[in-house]
Amino acid sequence: MGGPPSPPLGGAAHFNYSRVPRDRIFGIFFALVWAACIVGGIYAITHRSPAFVHTDFQDPASCPLDPTDGHRRLMELHAQHKGDFSVSDFMRLTGRWLAVSALLALGLGVAFIHLFKHHSAVMTKATVGTQVAFPAAMAIVFIVSGQPLGALMFGGLAALSAWVFYLWRDQIDLATRLLGVSAHGLAANAGIVPATICLSLGSLVAIAPLCAFLGFAFMNGEVIPNPQRQGSLQCVDAEGQDVLCCSWQPNSFARAYMGCAVVTLLWTMLLANQIRVFVTSGAVAQWYFAPSGSLTAPRGTTRLSLKHALGPSFGSLCLSSLVLTISQLIRDAMDNASRENDEVGVGTVIKTIFICLAQCCLSVLEYLTKFATVLMAITGEAFMDAGRHVTDLLLRNLLNAFASTVWFTPLVIRLACLTMSAGWGLLSGGAYYYLHRSSALEATPGLNASVLGVSVFVVTQFVLSFIGGILLSVLDAVFICWAIDRDSQTVSHPEVYSVFQTVPIPGAVVEQPDGDIQYGAGEAAPSYQAPSSAPHAYEPPTISRV
Repeated sequence: MGGPPSPPLGGAAHFNYSRVPRDRIFGIFFALVWAACIVGGIYAITHRSPAFVHTDFQDPASCPLDPTDGHRRLMELHAQHKGDFSVSDFMRLTGRWLAVSALLALGLGVAFIHLFKHHSAVMTKATVGTQVAFPAAMAIVFIVSGQPLGALMFGGLAALSAWVFYLWRDQIDLATRLLGVSAHGLAANAGIVPATICLSLGSLVAIAPLCAFLGFAFMNGEVIPNPQRQGSLQCVDAEGQDVLCCSWQPNSFARAYMGCAVVTLLWTMLLANQIRVFVTSGAVAQWYFAPSGSLTAPRGTTRLSLKHALGPSFGSLCLSSLVLTISQLIRDAMDNASRENDEVGVGTVIKTIFICLAQCCLSVLEYLTKFATVLMAITGEAFMDAGRHVTDLLLRNLLNAFASTVWFTPLVIRLACLTMSAGWGLLSGGAYYYLHRSSALEATPGLNASVLGVSVFVVTQFVLSFIGGILLSVLDAVFICWAIDRDSQTVSHPEVYSVFQTVPIPGAVVEQPDGDIQYGAGEAAPSYQAPSSAPHAYEPPTISRV
């Protein structure tokens, strides 16, 4: 009665239904850090200084050079405005046009999935063609307007784009078929989209307090004379230019809290993304490995994956998101270092080479972390075990496919999102201007149409990028499922298998007697068989030895 749950009747092969908690210490650590930030934020609210809101930073009397006068003025503000807090005004709504366009953008997102499911080749060709046609059209415009330099620039860009896409035609064709597979997987698991939306809204509940507390923490401090005044009684800098008389200096608590809160905020955001990847991968895996003849996903797959993510695998997800957080912090530090104006010399060259190598290493780390999360959703392993196993899995089944699945497929998605968003924004803004251009009640219909078009573009880009991100997550999950099939010499989805068999894959990984690892010659696809109908957990094989 108290044993692990049994796999459901007709459950997915290779999917581990029986889970035990993994990496629990990291889940506890995340909870403690997040709770500490909440407590610190409450302290920041109760100890905020009213001087931040009620000080006139252009009045030199607000920050006298004599610290005694400044302290006296701060006490007066505390007495006058104790417990008072000003809330900013609401932003004005864009209007019915923006609301209707935003709602239609949701329908455009549904059409986005449908088009990639049934017409992925047409979508890809249209997307690529637009990237060539737009600069070509601009070149024609410059020619007509008599500006040969602009025509030459855009014409050269169009020719370069056409040449590059021609060189990449095989990879783009493969990316087209992979996107068709991803769209089919998402259509078969329709519950992923509302689940992802709910996860995004849920993550806001954890993120919003941290963002608010950051603002309140900044209010803990004091008003000081602007350092640019350099002790002058006048509000001017050393060059005589007018500057603000006063500036705000957060105290030591505020600086320490904001540093910790920013790291926790980044960790929370990446954890929310990892949970989304985990839930998507788990649901797709249950559909992929379902018994033959299942056209749609079994019921409850998304709910079961969410239960695993927030239960046994929560600690592992906290660890994987912590790795991504550290990676992002290192990237930010290197970006800051690269922007420093150092003198050209050997040290600068060495620093540049080091930053380039480190960026490559971090990209590989983030790439493996993403696929480790996918494998965790399938097998329920701890993060480090999943990372080791997925590395072996990718070595056996990826390699030359790296460019096709990692670079070209997201490229097609991003270009498609950008093209459709720009087109919808132009259509909305153009229609608004056409209907209001002669209105006597509107003084600036052109400006209003421009603002509306940009707003619609931003909203549509957000919606389509959201859908595109889910498509890419589904593709990552399907790829790992196919690799597991290949390791197990089974074929769960013949149509998916036929697409991935066109990916250039090397032969088996072998270890030579002297310890060197090499790849054998690529071999023809063996005659795989359908997986056993009885669910069983996937056991990753080790690197084969000679």
